[in-house]
Amino acid sequence: MKVKERGVLEESEYYFFTPSNLAKSLFFHLMCTGKFFCDHNYYVERDKYNSYLLMYIAKGQGTICYNDKTYTAKENDLVIINCYEPHRYSTNTGWMTLWLHYDGNTSRELFDLIYDRFGCVIPMSNCPIIPKYMNIIWENARKCSPLSEPLISCYIQRMLVELLMLSNDFILQKTDEFDPVLEAMAFIETNFKEKLNLKVIASNVNISPFHFARTFKKDTGYSPYEYVMKIRLNHAKMLLKKTNLQIKEIAAECGFSTESNFLVNFHNNVGVTPREFRNTPF
Repeated sequence: MKVKERGVLEESEYYFFTPSNLAKSLFFHLMCTGKFFCDHNYYVERDKYNSYLLMYIAKGQGTICYNDKTYTAKENDLVIINCYEPHRYSTNTGWMTLWLHYDGNTSRELFDLIYDRFGCVIPMSNCPIIPKYMNIIWENARKCSPLSEPLISCYIQRMLVELLMLSNDFILQKTDEFDPVLEAMAFIETNFKEKLNLKVIASNVNISPFHFARTFKKDTGYSPYEYVMKIRLNHAKMLLKKTNLQIKEIAAECGFSTESNFLVNFHNNVGVTPREFRNTPF
């Protein structure tokens, strides 16, 4: 469908979709997608548009304003916005963009994780699969051969997960200088049997507990407490499967203060008791 909006040039197109009730209840679902060629007059400002936006800058550059912050988006950048919140974006030079609005499933949770780590603008130099999937969705819409809703959901989820994986790659690459998060992870993995709390872990990397907790959560997706619990439970699973140790012995070996504390945490996180886990064949 051709576009009649200020700053949008004639060759631009977009297409709308109406998701089924099944897609709205289970899947990530597509609401609209388009390819825009814009001149310097292009400007969008909204208080609210019920969706999340992925916009790939194929050429040109522009400005993104979201959550009282201003970002510059240039060629080969991806813009991600929670459009339920006030936002605006524009280009003074002109740009070509490939974009889609989506919603559903865990859109809010994944957006928050990505935004906390990157902000609204993410370079795509190491992630060609996202522009590829966006182009697949766009081309099928343009040819009036829309993809199935489960497949569209898979594409959207894959793109969002790729963004989360970019943040993990970023952490792992920071090996040429002191990284408090990596140091803390190593400290936890070596000392998980000991009495660990936020103050002990933060002091080991010489950061205030408040700042450390925020940085650790941003970089890993876990709070320090959640990461300690993850390491302890993973070790407990191994001992349950590979040894004949009693449950109380495993609790002590994994750093839990009491057997009951171990039982509660194991069941809450794994969904079964330690004994049921040990007796379940894999």
